[in-house]
Amino acid sequence: MASIAIKRVSELSEPIKAAIESLLGRRLSGQEQISVMALEGHQAPSGPERHVAATQLNQVLERIADRALDVSTEEFEATVDEAMSQVRLWPQ
Repeated sequence: MASIAIKRVSELSEPIKAAIESLLGRRLSGQEQISVMALEGHQAPSGPERHVAATQLNQVLERIADRALDVSTEEFEATVDEAMSQVRLWPQ
């Protein structure tokens, strides 16, 4: 059974579109696509495990932020624009 579905909004029935708009809290345009994934649930860590996970995540984010310090705003925006244009070119 599939656990991922990708549909164009224009292909959705009105009840399905209305339900998704309700979940997202906004109107959808016919040009958009919707991705739905069903994932196996799991217990979130608590206590010491949660603290360790949060610390590790913060360390990774700090390393990423440190690498971006030498990048100009213009270079950053150009890189994001380039990445977005590549994503938009992927086959539908």
